[in-house]
Amino acid sequence: MKSSITLAPHLISFFGPDGAGKSTHVELLLTHFQSNRTKVRKVWIRSPHTLAYLLSCLLVKIGFYRTTVNPFGMQVKVPAVHTNRWFRFLWSMIELVSVLPLILFRVYIPLFLGYTLIAERYVVDTAVTIAYFINDVGFLQSRIVKLLLLFIPKNTIFIHLDSDYSTIMKRRNHIVEPYDFIKFQRVAYKMIESSVAAIFIDTSNINVEQTSERIMHWLKINGIFQSQT
Repeated sequence: MKSSITLAPHLISFFGPDGAGKSTHVELLLTHFQSNRTKVRKVWIRSPHTLAYLLSCLLVKIGFYRTTVNPFGMQVKVPAVHTNRWFRFLWSMIELVSVLPLILFRVYIPLFLGYTLIAERYVVDTAVTIAYFINDVGFLQSRIVKLLLLFIPKNTIFIHLDSDYSTIMKRRNHIVEPYDFIKFQRVAYKMIESSVAAIFIDTSNINVEQTSERIMHWLKINGIFQSQT
């Protein structure tokens, strides 16, 4: 009887708008790896990180923020670091410094210890979230983002899950993110997709099983699994 086994420690990193199905498929992959007795861990890294998170909370508390609202009236407050060039640069540098310890301890050390990692979010999401905070999609072409992408381990497979806003609303209901945020995410993720050689799957009109089949096929193509009798 044939079964799938993993070849070597890898990082499998998902990205895409909130509600596209990342959490679901991360859990499915975790179950698959665990059933094959593979050392596996889940990773979640998304800005604002550590110092940037504390600063974000402070800025919101003192009223230095912009507000967006979802279709159900839920407000999302974002620090107003987009207001001038120096704020934008300073925020992006704070985020860069803040994320580096997380990358070391949550990604590189576990990989060194032989774990396969499945990331619901990683540096691509950090770059896109920073771009949203500073309200500049052009940031994705900046030197800071190019530096962030250098922290992608060699054996990394990227999977870009996307979905239209109406489908995302049905999945997330009252906690759905505001339309402008999802729109920004979708444009930004599509821009960065080719930079990391990601597979793209639109989950709007396919079910979980169909999406999972495409993901598993992609992983086999990239040598994550092999069959053993």
